[in-house]
Amino acid sequence: MQIDDLDQKILTYLQEDGRISYVTLAAKLGVSEGTIRKRVRKLETEGVVQIVGITDPLKVGLDTVAYVWFEIDRHHLENAMQRLAELDEVRYLIVTTGSHDLVAMVVVPSREDLVHLLNDRFSSIPGIVSTQTSIVLKIHKQTYDWAPFPMTQLAISEEEEHPAHGQA
Repeated sequence: MQIDDLDQKILTYLQEDGRISYVTLAAKLGVSEGTIRKRVRKLETEGVVQIVGITDPLKVGLDTVAYVWFEIDRHHLENAMQRLAELDEVRYLIVTTGSHDLVAMVVVPSREDLVHLLNDRFSSIPGIVSTQTSIVLKIHKQTYDWAPFPMTQLAISEEEEHPAHGQA
């Protein structure tokens, strides 16, 4: 999907406030509410954006968050990724370069559940050669504002287009 300037601005505002109304967004961007609705629906359908509430798992009773690095036999990589992605405890799964092939963020209610996940469930997946695990002690920063235009850049470009009274 091609992301144009309007899509980028929509994404930037949604990252700042995922609950912003389409009417407000349309007014800020100088387009109709229908245009915003269609654009957001297309961005969601294409998998460019998801609008969700983000929680800190450690603050809602899921006491164990961990990152697991996997070394995978290359002949089993696709199958291992699929099997790992199917597990509810795996919240984030990426393919990497370097000494590990995959990294997963897992969230479980307790350390005992983590032991079960590592020793029983992961070990039943063919192709996993080894794992390394780090338990998250505290989430210091959690953000998902990855759009091409951060709000600061958008604010600067809006000021250039619409200077304050008395400025030219």
